[in-house]
Formats: sequence, structure tokens, C-alpha cells
Amino acid sequence: MGRLTEKEGRAEKARSDAIDRNIREDSKRFRKEHKILVLGPSDSGKSTIVKQMQIVHQAGYNERERAEYRTTIYKNVLDCVETLARVVGRVGVESLPEKVWEHAEVLLMTLSAPSGDDAESNAEMETESVESWITAIDSVDVGADPAPFTDAERTVEMDRESVDSGSWITASDFLSSIHRIADPAYVPNEEDILHARTQTRAIMETRFLMGDLAIRLFDVGGLRSERKKWIHCFESVTSIIFCAALSDYDQMLKEDRRVNRMRESLYLFESVINSRWFLRTSVILFFTKIDLFKEKLPRIPLERYFPEYSGGNDLQKAVKYLLWKFMQENRARLPVYPHVTKATNTTHFRLVYAVVKETIQRNALNNVGLVKVYATVKEKIQRNTLKYTKIL
Repeated sequence: MGRLTEKEGRAEKARSDAIDRNIREDSKRFRKEHKILVLGPSDSGKSTIVKQMQIVHQAGYNERERAEYRTTIYKNVLDCVETLARVVGRVGVESLPEKVWEHAEVLLMTLSAPSGDDAESNAEMETESVESWITAIDSVDVGADPAPFTDAERTVEMDRESVDSGSWITASDFLSSIHRIADPAYVPNEEDILHARTQTRAIMETRFLMGDLAIRLFDVGGLRSERKKWIHCFESVTSIIFCAALSDYDQMLKEDRRVNRMRESLYLFESVINSRWFLRTSVILFFTKIDLFKEKLPRIPLERYFPEYSGGNDLQKAVKYLLWKFMQENRARLPVYPHVTKATNTTHFRLVYAVVKETIQRNALNNVGLVKVYATVKEKIQRNTLKYTKIL
């Protein structure tokens, strides 16, 4: 009898051990890390999306991380002021006071002077020169158009300086808050960090939990020279977030002034969505900078750069046309979920991130052959897509 009990005990332990193993395996499976690539040309809003992810899913930025953005914000302002001084000096605006002309010359001399051989010395110059240029900024009504050109003249001049409308508006926002920013005790808030513009020249990785999903988010360089670095991130990619700035339709690439930014977005999208690396990947297409696009469309006709477009300045028609252009490139027929967004809108992004999770779940269901369930999830995502794009 004792031996039977001992055998039963061993059998019970074996069953218990098997259950424990299954639980551990299930845990590993459900907590498996999912790779998401954030792709798109430079200045398309990729880095802003990554910042949003950190705010929503990692409790934002701590005091040290906020302080580190001071130099970036100072550089954004200085770049804007330097550009404005060059444009004013080249075009000539008779209505500007002589004092402003004098300050513009001083700013150009200061900003053009050598400031050291490395990024650290440059950052020191940018931080310590605040008091020297705040006087010049104070002499200008930053709420008014600093250079009263016609729309065409402004476009030509800013494009010549490689300034996109997003950079200009960002810097203008900072200029409007210049006394707060120039305060020695200034620490950037989340809104400042979202508006701060930096160039991604390396692969940046962010890890976080999205519900019960472990996410590895990769933000890769947007410049053409950086794209060859993506290759080692391609294996087992779950989803791609592809960013295209709607307001880029009249802009040229910084690295190649002959290439239109929107057409470059289309070219990059085509190369990504039809790549052999992404045959099992879903694509979330973010049309960013809808606010800038809405403001620009009546002034700068879309048909000037895309002659086949015939919808005038109707915002809905313009967005649908550009979406059609992107979808035409999807020869691989990958699932694509488009969303129109203002990248700095935190509330809206909380809704969009739910779609990222659903996309991951759709892939998981499809992998195990649950076709009917997959179809239901796909229908749900499509309904959400329509709901989330009703911000126009």
C-alpha cells in the first residue's frame, strides 16, 4: 500500500511539474518581445512618436532626462534665429527697425563663429550664449510675421534655407516662450520635449510593456545614408510604424535638394512594404502633421507638386489622394492601417496605440491559423481606423 502511495505521489509530482513547465512556457510565449520598427524620412515625426511612447507607456521623463533636453531646445532656437537673420539680410525688409538689423548682424557673426571642435563645446556655447541673443529676440515682435514676404517668396526663401514648416513653427513656439526658456532654472516640460527637434543618426531602442505585450521599439535614422543600418533589425519584425508628413508635399530633402520629400516618402514606403524581409509584417501608416497640412493647403496648391491631383484645397480629398498614392505602392498586399494624426497630440496617440496592440494580436492569431478570428480582428481594426481618422 505504501509503495502504491509513493508511486501515486511521484505521478502527482510529475503532473505538477508538467503543469509548471506549461505555465512557464505559456508565460514566455505571451510575454515574448515584439519588435516594432519606426520608419520614415527625416523630419516625418518618427522621434516624436517614440517620445509619445515613452510618455504613455514609461511614465514620461524624469528630472535628469528633462534637463538634458535644454541644449537641444537652445539649439533649435539658435538655428531658427540664424536662419531668420540670413533670410532678412538676403531679401531685405525695409519696415524692420535699424536696431533689428544691427542685432541680426551680431547674431550672424556670433552664430557663424567657430565654437570648438566637438559637440560638447558647441553645446556649451549654445547654453552660455542665451543672454547675448535674448536681447535681440526681445527687439522683435515674435508673434508677428518676422519677414512679410508673399507666400511664394516665403516658400522659396525657407526652402533655400532647408527649413520645413514644422521646424519653423516649433522654433516660433520656443521664441514666444523665450523668457521662460532663458531662465537659469529652466527645465523643459513634456510639451517642450515633444516639440524639440533632433536628428536620429543611429538606431535608438526603447523597451516598454503595452498591456501584456513586451515591446522593443526601434527608431532608425531617417537620412538616406542611415538606411543601410536597418538591416540587422529586420528579422522577426511584428509591425512597422511608417511616418509620412503630409505637410512635406512642397519641401525638398535636406540631403538632396532635387528630391521632393513626399515623393521620397513614397519611394521609401515602396521599398519597405515590398521587401522580402517584411512578408509577415503589418504596417501602420501614420500621416503626421495634419495641422500644418491643413494650414498650408489653401496657400500652396497640392497640384503644383502632384499635377494629377484635382481636388483643390479640400482637405479630405487631399488626404485621400495621398493615401491612394501610398496604397498604390503596396504590391505585396500587406495589411496597412492608415491614421491621420498630429504627432504632438498625446490624447489622440493613446487611442492609436490600441491599434498597435490589435495589429500584434492579429499577427499572432494568423500565425496559429485562426482565420475566422483573424477576420474579426481585422474588421475591428478597420472600424477603429475609420474612427481614429475622423479628426479632419
